[in-house]
Order: sequence, then structure tokens, then C-alpha cells
Amino acid sequence: MTVWLREKERDGGCAVALFGKGQKQQAPKPTPGRAQQDANEALPVVGRQAFCRICGKYMTFSRCWLRPRQMVRCPECGQVFGDVGEVYAKFQPACPQCKAPLESPGFEYGLCDGCGSKYELVAGAKPGLVPNREQRAAMDKLGRVWRNE
Repeated sequence: MTVWLREKERDGGCAVALFGKGQKQQAPKPTPGRAQQDANEALPVVGRQAFCRICGKYMTFSRCWLRPRQMVRCPECGQVFGDVGEVYAKFQPACPQCKAPLESPGFEYGLCDGCGSKYELVAGAKPGLVPNREQRAAMDKLGRVWRNE
């Protein structure tokens, strides 16, 4: 079912689809940077509640996404990976330059609304912390699990 809305006369009086399929738009022309940008895109998913070990309680994760394919660019330093397969050959892939952990394809990720920490969310399992730069520095310095206390 498609619902149509009439635009005002100043716009030519054409009908616009609100829900369902309307007029097809032309796909954007491919550009060299567009392929890399599309490769790093994620699909949004419904938020959820999960245990945040930084906050120490169950928190809402309203910003969640699914990583559909391997990342070709580091989200922290921006380095473009020449051979993505080599980077993802390790158990936990990380950027060769800044050592930032990379998201794996097929997994859901979310940000805690309380502290902003990123977690890998797997159904039926405890969320796995994906440490940011500050958390990695504290873990390297103190050699322990990082928590707000």
C-alpha cells in the first residue's frame, strides 16, 4: 500500500510517496572514494539493554548497528588497508598503525548510553568491550580490566 501526499502548487503539484515505493531515484554515480565509504558503512539495528561493565549495571544501548562487511579504513586514524584479508586474518583484527580493534563482519555493535563505551553485542552472551584509545592506554598502563570506580 502506498500513501501519496500532494505537494503545494509552488512545487508543481506533483504527488510524493510517503510510505511504500514511490518514484525511483537514480543511484549515485560511483566515485573512487565512494567505494571505500560504502565499505565502512554499517546498518542500524534496534537498540537493546545489556550489561555495561564500565558502568557496572544494565544500561540502554540506543545506538546499535550491524557490520555487514569487513572495514577497509580504520575508524580512528583513517588508514586505508591495502590487503583487508591480511588485517582480518587474526583472531581479533586491529589496525596495524594505531592498534585500534576493528569491527568484524556479521556482528552487532552498540554504544552504552551511560559512558559511551563500545560493545560487541552477541545474543545469548555477555557483551564484549571494544576499548577506545583512552581505555586501551589505561589497560596497557595498569594491566587490568578497565572500570569506572
